[in-house]
Amino acid sequence: MKKIGVIVVVLVMLLSVTVGCVSLAETGNGIDPDQTYDVVFWHHESPEHRVAAFDRLIAAFTEMYPNVKMRQEIVGWGEATSKLFAAVEAKQAPDFQFGIPDLMVTCYNAGIILPVTDVVEEVHAQYSIYSDVLGMYNYQDQYWGLPVATMPFALCYRPSILQEFGYDQPPKTWDEMLAMATDITSRGNGDVYGVGLGGGRNLFVDEQAYMFMASRGAKFFNEDGSIAFDSPETVDVLTYYKELYQNSPVGSDSWMWGEIEMNLVVGVCAMAPYLPGVQIRMNELDSDDLALTHMPLYQEGAKPGSLTYPNDIVVFTQCEERGNLPVVKEFMKFIMRPEININFTCEMEPGSFIPCTEAAAAYDGYWNNAIIQRYLDVNKDAVATLEYSTLYGFEYGHWINNGIGDIVGANVLSATLSKVLTNEMTPEEAAAWGAAEMEKLSQPLR
Repeated sequence: MKKIGVIVVVLVMLLSVTVGCVSLAETGNGIDPDQTYDVVFWHHESPEHRVAAFDRLIAAFTEMYPNVKMRQEIVGWGEATSKLFAAVEAKQAPDFQFGIPDLMVTCYNAGIILPVTDVVEEVHAQYSIYSDVLGMYNYQDQYWGLPVATMPFALCYRPSILQEFGYDQPPKTWDEMLAMATDITSRGNGDVYGVGLGGGRNLFVDEQAYMFMASRGAKFFNEDGSIAFDSPETVDVLTYYKELYQNSPVGSDSWMWGEIEMNLVVGVCAMAPYLPGVQIRMNELDSDDLALTHMPLYQEGAKPGSLTYPNDIVVFTQCEERGNLPVVKEFMKFIMRPEININFTCEMEPGSFIPCTEAAAAYDGYWNNAIIQRYLDVNKDAVATLEYSTLYGFEYGHWINNGIGDIVGANVLSATLSKVLTNEMTPEEAAAWGAAEMEKLSQPLR
């Protein structure tokens, strides 16, 4: 009887251990410690310090999971879409990619990404993703990307240059901005220009132009997803941009991000609608001569508006086919921890990338970063812009037109603006042309 009793006790203990193991497997992250994983992701950030930030993220994660090999591959923004679809066709797509919402929509339309609803909901429950950012990723009751940081745009300026020309404060309205820029350019003798604006057909100019659209209340779409571009508001933006552009340096028709930063830093431009991340360049020069203000209002009493560009992770279907999905999901949750997320915000490029969760924005490790502290007012103002900033195609807080990725990929906004800057079309003609181009790519959700 004693032997039987011992056997029963042992069986009960074994059963308890077995049940416990099953429960652990059900609630675990799904990463098999006995399996080796080889994970590849793409991003589009080629500057050395940004690549180093990704290296730190990889090192921190793989230290926790030594059976995981993870590597980054850099693809320039100019070839991001074409290279991706070529890789998908060749069955060589990355497991996941850091990108932007409009690129996510293009990937969704092609059926090459997976929903990541469970990850987004867990992150949101823990850290509280800003609602305006979160809404960009929801479609048909699923989340198709995880926002990891966002990029705020505002008016950067050099206080010493404004003061040199007799201005103690930055412009508050469009009229003030134009008058100030014109005055500085006329008295700058070709050495100093009032403003820095791009004039080419590229994403950089899309961003600058949209800042004025948001300030004027002009939109790509109506709330039902139909095209709203051909409007008096858009005409106002095209007209004003052309006038202001006369006070940008010669050659700015070929500018992109690097050129605007260089010209701001060396003092060729007094001000520019741009990312506050230019502070890292000023810090390299050991200069405090940088300030940020909200985008000038269309007119006194008008609502403020500007651009914020979330950066996200999308996961490709080939990731699941390779068996790497558990690793990728765990990595996504890992980098959203406030103490880890700083590698993607202030440690990657202070001011250019800022937190998109309330927890990360309140984290002392973010605000105690040396460069963030040096330009503290700049960074406080950058975070404040999130109260009203939007992204083209997502102004209503949710996904309303599946054509937005193709519209942005074709640079329809900057192409429209270029026709005005080169006198090929009047602002009215260009607004109508741009709307027609958007209509060809439009896929409203009704």
